[in-house]
Amino acid sequence: MTDFERFVGVPYADKGRGPAYDCWGLAVAVMRELRGVDLPSYSDRYVSSGDRKALAALIGGELDPWDEITAGQERAFDAVLMREGRFPRHIGIVTEPGRLLHVLEGQTSVIERYRDGALKHRVIGFYRYRDGE
Repeated sequence: MTDFERFVGVPYADKGRGPAYDCWGLAVAVMRELRGVDLPSYSDRYVSSGDRKALAALIGGELDPWDEITAGQERAFDAVLMREGRFPRHIGIVTEPGRLLHVLEGQTSVIERYRDGALKHRVIGFYRYRDGE
């Protein structure tokens, strides 16, 4: 079992920060537990995961500690920004090039491919946390 696999199968919870998570809460837990990086919770900055405009604004305004990475250069622990509908409001964490860990509303967390299949057309970009080298 890889370190990431211990996060597979955890339930979704709106604004969840453990033991159930939303997509950002899962990213926060992974970065903290596997990399020792403390990311902000942001759970006080939006009403619910359904608040698309607030989440899009939050994501757009909080990219400062993250550097955009050219597709094909991503590696484990890089964040994958994805759209839901028209809005950039979903995050996953690269487990290895081509695969990411994420959780969607109403589901449990999974590791799945992002270069093809259902996620391919949702990927907006890749980001590396500056202190997470």
